[in-house]
Amino acid sequence: MKRRTVKRLLWAILVPAILLAAAEAYLRTKVPACGVTPFRLSETEGLSAEFRPGFTTLYKGFEVSFNSAGFRGPEFPPREEGVLRVALVGDSFAYGTAVALGDTLALKLEEALAEEGAAAQVFNMGVPGYCALNVAAVVEHEALPLDPDVVVYVFYANDVEPPAQWDEIAPDAVIDAFHGYPLGSALLQWTNVRVKRLALAFGVQLARRTPEASQDEYLGGGGERLRQALSRMRDACATADVELLFAVYPHLTRREANPFRPIDELALVDAESLGNETYDLLEAFGDERDLSGYWASVFDHHPDGEANAKVAAFLARRLARAGD
Repeated sequence: MKRRTVKRLLWAILVPAILLAAAEAYLRTKVPACGVTPFRLSETEGLSAEFRPGFTTLYKGFEVSFNSAGFRGPEFPPREEGVLRVALVGDSFAYGTAVALGDTLALKLEEALAEEGAAAQVFNMGVPGYCALNVAAVVEHEALPLDPDVVVYVFYANDVEPPAQWDEIAPDAVIDAFHGYPLGSALLQWTNVRVKRLALAFGVQLARRTPEASQDEYLGGGGERLRQALSRMRDACATADVELLFAVYPHLTRREANPFRPIDELALVDAESLGNETYDLLEAFGDERDLSGYWASVFDHHPDGEANAKVAAFLARRLARAGD
């Protein structure tokens, strides 16, 4: 009798363990894969790291290539008569993390401008991990020398953080696709996301970040960093006679549960007070309440191609007028 009880106990432990291991193995195949890092240390003032020019690698599930200027996509073309030149700057939301090149905001914006009857060249100058001060350096040293007509800063709430500092980047380092996952587990990450989404459907916010924490971050130094960056961009663009637009990309969650919304709203007020033309890209989604369906994947909260298409159409209506 005792032996039978032990066997049942062992099976009760073993079967769930096998099932969990199988689920982990399966989900690990669904995590967007990464290859050798596309980053290197930068010698540009205000930048600690940058993309490796002329490099191709696997990043967040997609093969990505960088032009000779060190940005994602094809070479930046020379100016053409009657063609609007747009420099799109920002962090991973501008870059297009976890989506194919054709689904990036830059390519979607070119398509949307064409539908508005405006021929345009949109340069993808977004870099994952950049903050507002890094973006200001990109505008000053990289974007304006391209002679754009318009610079569009695609802002996301974490841009108010201090600049990251890199002392060394090994050229053969492989990006950890499971970085930030609980215990490095695909199953725990998938479960975490699914539970949070289910809770949101019932109006319950399980995220550790709160609106109050976001407001404190902004008022405690983040806002000052953003104002400094925006002032630099404004002055540099004014000197070059280039228009500057400040566009805030929302965190993709339920509107009433967005813990980063205070940063968005404060940033829009500050940008407008500094004389910058501002756009709240939340308006691109109309009356939709839950934006979590626009995630690139269950493992990545960056916007997918459909979200970028909506934002591009919203921006195109404004930018088309710039080419008139």
